[in-house]
Amino acid sequence: MRFYQSIANQFVFAGVVLFILNLWFFPEPKPQLGPPNPERVALQAEAIRQLQPTELTAQQLELIKKRELREELLFIEAVERGVIEQDLVVQRRLIRNMRFMNPERDVPDEMLLSEAWELRLHLADEVVRRRTVQVMETLIVATQSAFEPTDEALRSEYNRRLSEFEEPEHFSFSHVFLRPQTSEARIDSLAKSLRANVSPDEARTESDVFLSGYRFRNVSLLDISRQFGDQFAREFAEDLIDADPAVETWLGPFTSVFGQHWVWLEDRLPQRVKTFDEVSADLQRDLRRAAEDDAIEQWVDARLARYEVVL
Repeated sequence: MRFYQSIANQFVFAGVVLFILNLWFFPEPKPQLGPPNPERVALQAEAIRQLQPTELTAQQLELIKKRELREELLFIEAVERGVIEQDLVVQRRLIRNMRFMNPERDVPDEMLLSEAWELRLHLADEVVRRRTVQVMETLIVATQSAFEPTDEALRSEYNRRLSEFEEPEHFSFSHVFLRPQTSEARIDSLAKSLRANVSPDEARTESDVFLSGYRFRNVSLLDISRQFGDQFAREFAEDLIDADPAVETWLGPFTSVFGQHWVWLEDRLPQRVKTFDEVSADLQRDLRRAAEDDAIEQWVDARLARYEVVL
């Protein structure tokens, strides 16, 4: 009790209590993050508008702003940690910018880099900004323990995405081709040879030149459509459905934007689903990337709690 009987000690005690109460009721204000740069937000919004027929929703605009603040946070944290100053790519970019501003000036790179930092050019360069954000993300991932997906997780992911691994029917074929202005006599002559079941090499002697080649291996109907056009692919598919021809058979004629084609069907591979072993490497990569993205987002969320975020 003697401690409280001393007036000096009472002042000390009261001061400590007031200090604690002050911190409790009036905490140190958080640094402000935001609002996001309106020009960057507008550019991202315009890019999305080009890809969709409707106007941006409020939710889409909010996501753009949050993404912009996320990158701003990573950039600020990288600058405060000195990450940006140690990046050789950033250094070369700033030196290049300085020489572009005054190409006649003959000074060492070290001086130009020092002046660039003083002018704070790194704050206005979008390339530097994107590079710094990427480096910061890489450093965040590097601080995490290595993620190795279990076999159970891989098989679960495989089953969840099974539809992605479906492969359509594939075909291997050769073809001969006649342009639209070809005479009836040439068409009849080629048709007669094909009815005699000549080989593709023999039939090619009567074909016009086709710049993309005459033999196609292991292609889907989508590949065929891209190469010959939708009408060709549609007629080809209808012929397969109606007649269900065996391999080593002449089919056609089929119409494309180039002319008339007769197809020697060499092989058909039925529709199938890729096996787990075929895609396991891709699944591992995807799960690792998802774990890395999750680690970055958790780090960002923890840092955002230290800021007063303004959208």
